[in-house]
Amino acid sequence: MGIEPKPTRLPWGLRTTRRRFPRPERVLLGLLVGITSAGSLGGCGDADLPPGLSKKAIAIDEVPDALRAAAKKAVPGVPFKEAWQNLDPQGKLHSYEIRGKQPSDGKIREVRVSPTGEILESE
Repeated sequence: MGIEPKPTRLPWGLRTTRRRFPRPERVLLGLLVGITSAGSLGGCGDADLPPGLSKKAIAIDEVPDALRAAAKKAVPGVPFKEAWQNLDPQGKLHSYEIRGKQPSDGKIREVRVSPTGEILESE
């Protein structure tokens, strides 16, 4: 006859007989999971922005019509709802970034357009 481990209560009312990690290991494990999760989220930053540029949020209506038309031509069928001005370190306009959601699959699509209407990048 062996000694059975005492059931442990989990936050959601579940019970387990697994042995819990000692406190320092739990803290380190939580930090490790948090750091790797934050690093893998990636899409929400300026990592795709060329070096030295900064973003300024603007209304989609503030993007010139010709540039919105160029973005629609580059990524047809996407209703663009968000826009940013990409500014160089002196505050001079470098490009516009226009974003919308593709209705067919819900994928976010982005187009970066120069002030002259040239498509610099699309994803």
